Amino acid sequence: MSKITGRPKKAIKQEKFLGFFVTNAQHFIIQHRAAKAHVNMSDYLRQAAIYSEIKARWTPEEREIFKKMVGISNDLHQLVIIGRQEGATSAVLHFQQYRQMIDEVIKQLSDAK
Repeated sequence: MSKITGRPKKAIKQEKFLGFFVTNAQHFIIQHRAAKAHVNMSDYLRQAAIYSEIKARWTPEEREIFKKMVGISNDLHQLVIIGRQEGATSAVLHFQQYRQMIDEVIKQLSDAK
């Protein structure tokens, strides 16, 4: 009789354990996506960790730029109201100021990237 040697050695050995907690809802979502991809949850999470792209949080500078854009948006809405009430010529004068501000913000955004 030949000696039983068991399962053959894997070509690449998984050496480190990474564990983390998830909520029940998150577990269900991960389980559903893994089943949809026809892999087990460990393989799904491993592939997601290696191949997916994570978007970084906004820097404080980017948040300030976004706040400026929201403010400009609100001001432009007010210009539309002025244009309807007083006529387009008075709104155009105000719009030139905001156009310069928008150009500056766009320049800041393009320089940041």
